[in-house]
Amino acid sequence: MQFTPQQLTGGPKYHHHTRIGNWSEDQELEEIRLKDYLKKKETGTLMVTQKQQQLAECLAPAEMSATPDGNLMFGNKVQMINHQSNGFLSANPYDVVTKASEAFMLTTSANGNPSVRNVFTIDRVDPDDGFDDDYVHYGQTVRITVEQFSKLRGPAFLHSELVTALAAAKFSRHQEVTVLSEPTGETKWQILFPDVNARFEMDGEPVPAGTPLVLRHVQTGSFLSSDEIPYVNIFGEEREVHCFAYFSLSKTQNLTSEKKGEITGDYALRKHGLPNVWSILSETHGRD
Repeated sequence: MQFTPQQLTGGPKYHHHTRIGNWSEDQELEEIRLKDYLKKKETGTLMVTQKQQQLAECLAPAEMSATPDGNLMFGNKVQMINHQSNGFLSANPYDVVTKASEAFMLTTSANGNPSVRNVFTIDRVDPDDGFDDDYVHYGQTVRITVEQFSKLRGPAFLHSELVTALAAAKFSRHQEVTVLSEPTGETKWQILFPDVNARFEMDGEPVPAGTPLVLRHVQTGSFLSSDEIPYVNIFGEEREVHCFAYFSLSKTQNLTSEKKGEITGDYALRKHGLPNVWSILSETHGRD
């Protein structure tokens, strides 16, 4: 009996055109991926497209207010720069924080171009606060407001609250600072003169634009701060914002001065560190 070559080598072999394995499933998956890609591209939901849209919305130019006489007034649109991080206070509506109301994270950014995310409005809290003019005064209670843009359905207010297990700054674990959509009691701040030795004398005086100052959170007594702690988001590497009293550790002889009657226990004599020091910039009185 004679055998064919195919029989001698173990039976018939596949032709080079023969498809083996899950070729049909692989082809279907590729077609599904292509359809998903084209659909996302048409609807603008691709990751790259989404990020571009988010950046475009948040970096849209915004106008700042002029201060012809050099002093800040309520309603002024300003920027706030921190003296430690050398960054501008900026809101990020795509970094959502869980609160009772809509809230978003704040950072300080090296991008100083006036935009909707870093231009804030100084608002008056109480019309009957004892001041007859529209100037912002040291010691006066204010709200710092970012106007509606992007995901924000309305204005949001600079906000902080006591540290809890569920509310703390992401990296430093100090007091968390956000912008909140509701003007609660936790959105009240005081602008204070940075030199503690002259603070009481300066209370009630108008606040010049572009000069150093500190912002005290009314409800907790802590101070708005930004350090060089990196915070990476869609805008790149920025710096964390939180509330913490960065006081000097040097001795101030408080008890001796109190004994002599020169001061009372209400005086804070420790010098503020640079993370607590800010400048509020206007269009005409910006950073030197």
